[in-house]
Amino acid sequence: MNCPGNEWIWPDIREPELVERLLMDEDRFLELWLSLVGGFPVRAYDDEAFATGTGYPWPRPSGSFILEEGEGRLLADLDPRESAEAIDGFTGPASGRTPMLAIGSNASPEGLWRKFAHFEDPADRTLLAVSGLLHDFDICASAELALYGALPATVCPSPGTRVAASTIWLTPAQLTQLAWAEIPYLLGRLDARFEFESSFGGEADGLDACLVFVNRFGAFAPEGNPIALAPIAADNRVYSELPQAGLLRIVAELTYGRGTTAEQLVRKAFEEPAQAGPEVTGTMRAYAIRFDSDRWTPYPGPA
Repeated sequence: MNCPGNEWIWPDIREPELVERLLMDEDRFLELWLSLVGGFPVRAYDDEAFATGTGYPWPRPSGSFILEEGEGRLLADLDPRESAEAIDGFTGPASGRTPMLAIGSNASPEGLWRKFAHFEDPADRTLLAVSGLLHDFDICASAELALYGALPATVCPSPGTRVAASTIWLTPAQLTQLAWAEIPYLLGRLDARFEFESSFGGEADGLDACLVFVNRFGAFAPEGNPIALAPIAADNRVYSELPQAGLLRIVAELTYGRGTTAEQLVRKAFEEPAQAGPEVTGTMRAYAIRFDSDRWTPYPGPA
């Protein structure tokens, strides 16, 4: 498999502007972020927009899958020979692909297709996603309101917890595209066990280190502790959990007062972004816990 071993190899990111953003210090990035959210375009709001946001992290297949033209084809539906060939083709040394933990929308065919559908090369429109469990971490709501009206995922240390996630094998173009798209995220290595689902037919049973995106602003913690994303299953979860609608309601009331609804918050973010973006960012920063783990190494930049 093209997986990190004893000698870690960082991805070769060759776009200077992207590298500059990934390496920005917190003060510079906050200035950039406030400029971005204050300049979001006005968009039409409707029930479908609210449903999309509250549906985050969007449906996932019931097991490992191959992304093909926007659909998730279950690996379990292939015959043993086809499955073995697919696994080797996506994870073998000749693939040139890099494994990355997918903790939120990047574990969903719908979320992935939004980011990869435009690629001309068929290899850049497809990938293998292997389901499994991430050990000693949980997947929580970040202290950020995304453009689509949801609090996206970020990892949080949680000893003893095992949370459902995926590993996706990315081409260089796909990895670069995700790094551009995940604007308020740091790229880095997480030294944690990711256990492949038991039905996975590859040679390895998991990874002990992998790339992952971690939200710069940290986890949303209105009562002092992170809040886990309820749609993502976990064993031995210690944090409280909420669906998106509940999270958005809390953000709405903290920002605009008691009785403000989740729908009113998202509508304002769509229709009045120049005002809502900085206001919501201020609220989220006031109720955030920054990510801190000795098992995390940020991307250091080009060699």
